[in-house]
Amino acid sequence: MEGYVINTYILNVFTGEGVAGNPAAVVKLSTWLPENELQTLSRHLKQPVTSFIVDNEQGYEIRWFAGEIEINLCGHGSLAAAAAVFEMTPNHKPTIQLVSPYGTIVVNKSANGYTMTMPSWQPEHNSQLKKYSTLLGVEAIDIFSTRDLVVVLDSEQQVRNFKPDFDVIKSIRDYHAVILTAQKGTSGYVLRYFVPNIGIDEDIATGSAQCSLVSYWSNRLSVNELVVNQLSAQGGYFHVRQNQSDSIELTVNVLLTQIIKLTETHEI
Repeated sequence: MEGYVINTYILNVFTGEGVAGNPAAVVKLSTWLPENELQTLSRHLKQPVTSFIVDNEQGYEIRWFAGEIEINLCGHGSLAAAAAVFEMTPNHKPTIQLVSPYGTIVVNKSANGYTMTMPSWQPEHNSQLKKYSTLLGVEAIDIFSTRDLVVVLDSEQQVRNFKPDFDVIKSIRDYHAVILTAQKGTSGYVLRYFVPNIGIDEDIATGSAQCSLVSYWSNRLSVNELVVNQLSAQGGYFHVRQNQSDSIELTVNVLLTQIIKLTETHEI
């Protein structure tokens, strides 16, 4: 097919406190392309996630692609998309709605950074989940499910030292991701996030993971505001708040370590 020109922004998000954050590509389209073309563009850009956005009456429709698959919610891809919109349109109002089949994400810009409102998923406990602790080779002090399988360990060091067997994690197909987490101090937690079934063995910094974790840790620690460290090799850093029973707020004071605008011709 004949090539066409698109503008692509590549951004790093969830940076701060000495961590590198997570890169994402953002592509703004005038109308939706077929899914196979979006997937081809995502592979070409070679980022952990590519966010595609299209104007609509409420704000922007958004879709996220990673590896060989479309994914159903991506926090760092959403923040990258909002930041790219503000870069493209400096006079844009400070609130952006990103509408997806999986819910609407609202991003607000202020002088100090960005705040993103996302859904809060309530933990579900089931005695049958204990088998996953054995399968993963860890001693869990708690285990629950949301969209994700969440395994709670006793210490930050246990989360940091965990050596994943990705064949085992790939065999866990009832959940989008496997999350290991532990308490950090009196008002925080750590996590690692594994999604090999969508082509990302271990994610760098994961906004959507907080949808599974904030309610749990807020209740357990009896605090509404928490500091979060993701213990990937590059690292991720978040401030989160349990806003209401059905939503959380994720705030980043330092959003970007780089913003690279690329104008490329793509052959599909």
